[in-house]
Amino acid sequence: MAFFQLLEHREEDELHKSRLLNVEEKPFKRVSKRLLAPSSFLTTPSKLPTPPLDILQGDSDHLTLAQEKINEERRQFKEDLLFDFSAFDSSLIRIQFLRNSNERERERYRADKARILETAQHVRENNALLRIQLEEAKQTLEQRKKFDELAEKITGNRLLRPREDQLANLRKLEEECRELERESKNYKITWAERREKFGRIVEEGMQLRRLIRDEKEEVERREGMAEDEDGENIDITSRGGQTPKHPSGNGTPKVRNDLI
Repeated sequence: MAFFQLLEHREEDELHKSRLLNVEEKPFKRVSKRLLAPSSFLTTPSKLPTPPLDILQGDSDHLTLAQEKINEERRQFKEDLLFDFSAFDSSLIRIQFLRNSNERERERYRADKARILETAQHVRENNALLRIQLEEAKQTLEQRKKFDELAEKITGNRLLRPREDQLANLRKLEEECRELERESKNYKITWAERREKFGRIVEEGMQLRRLIRDEKEEVERREGMAEDEDGENIDITSRGGQTPKHPSGNGTPKVRNDLI
């Protein structure tokens, strides 16, 4: 008894791809059987058939009938052979169509596989992003719960004023803030005006200072001119041979011995 081992999955798939189905194999068998059969006109018999005795005796009628029978068999053989080749041609066309269809299906499967893998990758990335957002939402929820607890403690205090009073105080504070803003704007305008006035005062002071300096220089210039005139008078008197007299009326000062 022969022992057969099971093929691997890949080898079994390759075998199914390579072998033909019964419907596809039948036209090949019919053509080969038709051409290679012993009764085929394409095969040469190993021993020629013995003609009948009446044909050997020259019976023309039997010879004609035999020839017609042979011609009919040849015609029938030709017709059957054409039918077999037509079926064989149809089988080849069917195999080619199946091959083209399989190639298109493989291309479609390959495109679908790439699209599915891309979608899966996008879904994984989206899941990771959603997981991060979920963690952030959990943290926000925990923080809001803590805020709610603090707000509950604050609002539950009886020493606090009612909400209406607090809203009124807030409106009052807002009005005071707006009033302070208006005063600040007015102060800015007043400060600008005072700064402008101070600038004019400083400029006028500088002009007055320059005017005083000019007058002082004029007085000094006049005093200098007067001193120059007095010096010229003294020079004229000394040229006359007289020693100028001291304004106090005394004569030439005497030299003191204690200073020598």
